Amino acid sequence: MPWIVHTAHASNYPNPISFQVGERVEVGIQDDEFPGWIRVTTHDGNQGWAPIQYLRMDYAGKTGIALQDYSARELNTRIGEQLILLYELNDWGWAENEHKETGWVPLNTIQSIDDIDQLNKIGNERGE
Repeated sequence: MPWIVHTAHASNYPNPISFQVGERVEVGIQDDEFPGWIRVTTHDGNQGWAPIQYLRMDYAGKTGIALQDYSARELNTRIGEQLILLYELNDWGWAENEHKETGWVPLNTIQSIDDIDQLNKIGNERGE
């Protein structure tokens, strides 16, 4: 389904973390702004945010084992840009732009084109 960017997004992480299934990572604090994300350190010392659902925590909660491959790459967007939302997780979406680049975008920066069409239809019916 196509989505449109209403608020531009620029990544604050030029060197995003990534890990593979079975890889062990150190875990830290959970994100207060976006619940469901946890700070991790990968084997190469890189730090970033990962979805809790992608990790099986050890009994002490200090490390986790990756349950699936993951990349924290974020997609830089501009207002008016159209994206294809491939899936949603913890208030973020994995999206693809017109150049076939993929990455995470905050869901609060995009809106479904179907929703926009529906709002326009309601406005037209009301004479707005």
